[in-house]
Amino acid sequence: MKSKYLVLIAAVIALMTACKGKNEAPKPTDPLAPQMTVSAYDTTTVQQLTCDFLEQVKEGKVDEALSRLYVLENDEVKPLPDDQKPNCRFWLGMYQVYDYRITEYTFFKETDSEVKYELTIEDPLTTQDPARITGLIRPVRRNGAWYITLANSKTETFKSEIDSLRDLRNTQE
Repeated sequence: MKSKYLVLIAAVIALMTACKGKNEAPKPTDPLAPQMTVSAYDTTTVQQLTCDFLEQVKEGKVDEALSRLYVLENDEVKPLPDDQKPNCRFWLGMYQVYDYRITEYTFFKETDSEVKYELTIEDPLTTQDPARITGLIRPVRRNGAWYITLANSKTETFKSEIDSLRDLRNTQE
């Protein structure tokens, strides 16, 4: 009888040792660890804004999709400027979009987060492996409200801290 308890205790200790660390938060040394706190509300809001934007693109309502985009200029969120609309209109209207999916969220800072998405640009009913393209938008939180901005909305030369840290991590591997 004592041997059953010893085996049971040994199994519990082995299980606790094997599972140790699997649910730990990212280590502070991880340069891509989020530096902001987000709630379920934040995630849901960004997801909804992104889906609204992508749904308009899918339906071919490019101008409606553009009305959902903003830029971050001098730490201020502004509607997409008229001079950027023709280029965006061209790229968003280039393909017929059959479907979309969000592939990744990264919340790093209020002005440096990203949502990656994938657009299906060939009819999945007629093609076994339809062509897809990927895209990126940067959600920005200002005064508690979320906006989706273009990936290059700060300046043409702006490189996100997320991108810089990914480059650093890739050179170290």
